[in-house]
Amino acid sequence: MNSGEQELAPIQNWRGEDALVARPYLEVEVRALPPGGAAFLLALAGGRTLSDAAEAALADDPNFDLTGNIAGLIGSGLVRDIVLSEPKSCQQT
Repeated sequence: MNSGEQELAPIQNWRGEDALVARPYLEVEVRALPPGGAAFLLALAGGRTLSDAAEAALADDPNFDLTGNIAGLIGSGLVRDIVLSEPKSCQQT
């Protein structure tokens, strides 16, 4: 409403939103995050695994879409690489 693109008027649909503010290519971009997106991104930024981040996002919002969120992060230019961990070896005793 305050971006100058719309005529000022009362906001009809008040609801909370999470947004991603990034500058991947020297241009500042603001994107609305989908349901669970903030929890997912914060978990990844905290060094958690993809699986753990997805679980955190699902706990935050049961409508979390893993594929859509990964695609959004790639599309925003924030994901450069996906690192696969080494499989844990099983030791027999």
